[in-house]
Amino acid sequence: MKLGILVSGGDAPGMNFVVSSIFEGLKKQGIELIGIIAGFKGLMENKTCNLDESMLEENKNFAGCVLKSSRAPEFKTPKGLKKGLATIKKQKLDALIILGGDGSLKGAKELVENGVKTIFIPATIDNDLKYSEYSLGFYTAVSACENYINCVMKTMQTFSRSCIFEVMGNNSGQIAQKTTNLVGADYEISEFKPLNLEKLSKDIKKNKKESLVIVAQEKKANLEELKNYLCEKTKRVFKVCSVGYLQRGYNPTKEEIKMAKAFSALAIECIRTHNFNKVLVFQNEKCKAISMNEIQ
Repeated sequence: MKLGILVSGGDAPGMNFVVSSIFEGLKKQGIELIGIIAGFKGLMENKTCNLDESMLEENKNFAGCVLKSSRAPEFKTPKGLKKGLATIKKQKLDALIILGGDGSLKGAKELVENGVKTIFIPATIDNDLKYSEYSLGFYTAVSACENYINCVMKTMQTFSRSCIFEVMGNNSGQIAQKTTNLVGADYEISEFKPLNLEKLSKDIKKNKKESLVIVAQEKKANLEELKNYLCEKTKRVFKVCSVGYLQRGYNPTKEEIKMAKAFSALAIECIRTHNFNKVLVFQNEKCKAISMNEIQ
């Protein structure tokens, strides 16, 4: 049996660990695994590579992904799909393993509908997939936010300043909510706690702490305008900091590795038992394989 593996969309800490672990597990079963470079774009362009055991082992505990990723809107078209199917046929692949978010799952479903056996592993730091309690990368992204904020606040406190921290999440407030709880932030701006300018400024005026922490989900406010507004209304000094790509580039935490191991072990078992066209999910804190047909 010969399989291909690819990652698509935004990278998530833990991806390298999953790729390495699956490679090792399949090797023990005599199953060949090749890499597809840069996700669906590489699938369309027939860009593949033989996976190097030592290189995978060397990078398994680091962020990023040695297979590279990309955005590939062309794959959504009949022409792009046809190119991808041609690569699968040319490489004589029996199945594909795909890591990614919602957009990547749609691509996986297209392949399944065209006869390609597939295993899908949710991997997005946003943790915004309704069918799974957890997606690879979330714990590490939150840990990166926690450490960044704790470090920056040391200097903010030195000058009695307050700070608004922007975190990722796209349209999901999961990172903002979890980070708020971990750092004990004074205020949160997210899908769960929408911005109310007047109330926020009144609350800050009443707050006796010298240095305040506001955690804000991206896209939920113009932070420069918010900073200027709060400085004027509260007579405090506010700064704005964006945690940014540190959330993607932070090396996976021990907690993340635990989740990556669970995803990898189940993927290997599904392949061993020829249980394909599955999405690996966490439900009730257990990793399980569900049919792609169950996900709308």
